[in-house]
Amino acid sequence: MPILKALIAALAFGLSAPLAKLLLAVVPPLFLAGLLYLGAGVFLGLTRLVWRRRPTGRPLTLRDRWILAAVVLVGGVLAPPLLLWGLARSPATTTALLLNLEVVFTAILAGLVFGEHLGSRVGGGAVVMALGGVALGWTPGDPAITVAAVAVALACALWALDNNLTRLIAESDPLLIVEVKGLVAGTVNTLLALVSGQPWPTPGTIALGLALGAVSYGTSLVLFILAMRELGAARTGAYFATAPFFGAAGGLLLGESPTVGLIAAAALMAAATWLLVRERHSHRHRHAASSHSHLHVHDAHHQHAHDGVEGPEPHSHPHPTGPLEHEHPHTPDIHHDHGHR
Repeated sequence: MPILKALIAALAFGLSAPLAKLLLAVVPPLFLAGLLYLGAGVFLGLTRLVWRRRPTGRPLTLRDRWILAAVVLVGGVLAPPLLLWGLARSPATTTALLLNLEVVFTAILAGLVFGEHLGSRVGGGAVVMALGGVALGWTPGDPAITVAAVAVALACALWALDNNLTRLIAESDPLLIVEVKGLVAGTVNTLLALVSGQPWPTPGTIALGLALGAVSYGTSLVLFILAMRELGAARTGAYFATAPFFGAAGGLLLGESPTVGLIAAAALMAAATWLLVRERHSHRHRHAASSHSHLHVHDAHHQHAHDGVEGPEPHSHPHPTGPLEHEHPHTPDIHHDHGHR
């Protein structure tokens, strides 16, 4: 179920903010970013080696590889150090809730740049979420917090671009995508930390950073990609918006006290999340004749013949789609990227 996958991804990632806050007491932000992504990459690499029963997506094309390279750069190399730098200079609860700006930026890019249909609920929810981010980041008389909020917001914008680019290759193997992203981004950030003179953490701290990365970045990203296959980038981001609330709860458990701004932002962001997840979309639409390749079962959109034995479902192979016209509730998945009047 794609919604459950998105929510579990949110739980895994949201709890990383307060836990990463603890590690930042002994590990510089850039080094920790490297450990987190290396943990994700190594974990997914081992998973692909020891647990490989059937394909989980179509092979990467040349275009997919270029998109993956961009995903690694913006989401793996640039965004994490910005987030951790901001996290080191602000409370974990504040940073965790500010991460909801990623949802706003993801929806804006999905609608304006990548052509994903949003609708009034998604657009309205993004506006309310933005107001929550403003309420959370507005700290008169404390420029250090403001700068930290800007750094986190910029990381959210980069991850929003990452989300929309990843949506373009979501039908490929998510384990491979996260493995490549984790290993490359983790190696780059770790090397940059060493070149800049940052000392090696203790072996125990390294192990904790790798373990946190395996869960909060590795597992979370795989589930996020699987959810995007069926929900699209903006709507998956809406469900993923629960991540900061899990993170804020973790921060409170660590002894941080809620503020008036924090409570106001939480209320606005909760209302926005409710508005987004209550969205329903159904109308008569037409699937034009085309051909593509992805993991699928023989549902209403996949009534095609096979040349030879294709193996148990779900399976992946090039297959024709359409022409077909019908009406049913749907989201902007690979079969429903049609225009709207």
